[in-house]
Amino acid sequence: MKALRLCIRGTRHLSGFSNGSVRLQHFTADQNGASSGPLQGIKVLDVGQVVAGNFCGALLAYFGADVIKVEPPIRGDALRSLRMTDSTGTSLWWRSYGRNRRCITLDLHKEEGRDVLRRLSDRADVLIENFRPGVMEKWGLGPNDLKDTLIYTRISGYGQTGPKAQLAGYASVCEAYGGIRHLNGYLDRPPVRTNVSLGDSLTGLHAAFGAVMALLHRQRHYGKVPGQVVDAAISESVFNMLEGCVPEYTEQGYNRPPSGSTISGVVPSATFQTSDGRYVIIGGNGDSIYTRLMTAVGRADMGADNPRYQSNTDRCHHEKEIYEVLGDWVAKRNLDEVLRVMGEARVPSGPILSTADLLKEEQFQVRRMFEQAAPPSSTGPAITVPAMVPVLSRTPGATKWAGPELGEHTDQILRDELDMSVEQIQGLRACGAV
Repeated sequence: MKALRLCIRGTRHLSGFSNGSVRLQHFTADQNGASSGPLQGIKVLDVGQVVAGNFCGALLAYFGADVIKVEPPIRGDALRSLRMTDSTGTSLWWRSYGRNRRCITLDLHKEEGRDVLRRLSDRADVLIENFRPGVMEKWGLGPNDLKDTLIYTRISGYGQTGPKAQLAGYASVCEAYGGIRHLNGYLDRPPVRTNVSLGDSLTGLHAAFGAVMALLHRQRHYGKVPGQVVDAAISESVFNMLEGCVPEYTEQGYNRPPSGSTISGVVPSATFQTSDGRYVIIGGNGDSIYTRLMTAVGRADMGADNPRYQSNTDRCHHEKEIYEVLGDWVAKRNLDEVLRVMGEARVPSGPILSTADLLKEEQFQVRRMFEQAAPPSSTGPAITVPAMVPVLSRTPGATKWAGPELGEHTDQILRDELDMSVEQIQGLRACGAV
C-alpha cells in the first residue's frame, strides 16, 4: 500500500493540561498517515452516504483501515450540509464522521466515473454502499460485477431481499418498523425518538462488524473462498436490539409496551428528580442491592426479607408503592447527596448528563473519550470530536484528522492508486466525471 501523503495536524485527547473546563493532552499522528489500528493494511472503498454509511466507514477508518470516501462532485455527501456548520459552511457532523478518510469525487452517473470506481475496487478489500437496492447493479457495480474477493457491504432500510427491499430506508421510519419506537415513550402519548439518528448509527455499527467478520473469514480461508455480501438493514439492526420481546410474546402473549423512564418487568430501575432540579437514575433490582437501597432510604422494612418484596416478580406487583417511596426520598435531596448515599450503599446510580456535562466529566477525560483534530488542509483550529470505542489495549484506534474538504484527495488518489497522468486526470475533470 502506498503511503498517504497527507498533512496531518495531529490529535488531542481531553486529558492532560487545562483548557477552560476540559483538559487536553496532545499527541502527534504519524505524518505519513500510518496507523497502528488493528485494520492497518485493509483498504476500504466507501460509497456510503449520509449517516449509516458514513458511520460504518468512520469506524473502519478509526481503527486503522485506509478508507477512500467517494462523493458526487459539486455538492458531495448530504451529511456535509446537515445541522450546524463550521466557518466554511461544512457540517460539524461531517467533520466527526468523515474523519481519517481520503476524499475523492466521482460522478457515478457517468461511465468514466464508474470506470474509476471499478479500478479502485480492484485494489480494495471492502466496499461500502447504501444506495437503494438495485442501483449499483444498474450501474454495473454490483457484487457480481466486481472482483469476487471483495467484501461487499450493503446498507439499506429493509435489506436486499423481500417485498419492502425497494422502499426508501429512512431511519425514522425503519426504527418504527423494526419495533424499537413502539417501546420508547409513555403509554398515554405518541411514541418518541431519541434526538440522534439511532437507527442509522446502529446499522453502521452492524455493517462494520459484518465487514470485519467477513474479512476474518476470508483471511482464514484465503485462496479457497471468495468474499461475500454483508447485508445490513436499518429495520433489522433496531430489531436486533429487542432483547426478549419476541419470546415474551410468542411464549407468554406479552406485547411489551413503552414504560416511560422505567423498564418493563424490572423493579426498581427508574429516573427520579432531585430537589435541585436534576435527574438521577437508580437501579436496585438485584435482591441484595434492593435491600441495601431500601435501607439507605430509611425503609428497611421494605427490603427483600419482606415476602411482599422478596423477588423481582414480587416487586413488580408493588411497583407503584416502591417508586413512590424512592421518588419522595430523592425529591427531598440534591443530586450530590443522592449520589453520595447511593454510593455508600453500593447501589448503582448516576445523573442524566447533557453534552455540556459530558465534557466536564473526569471519567470521560481519563478514558480519553474526546479528541481534537482538524481537516488535513486546514490552517484553522482543531475541533473536538468524540472518540470511538471499544478501547483496545494493543492496537487502539485514533482520530488522525477531521472530515476533509470535498474532493480533497481526488488528484492524489487517481495518481497514487491508479497511476493516472496529469493529462488523464484533467480529462476526467473536463468531462465532469470527478
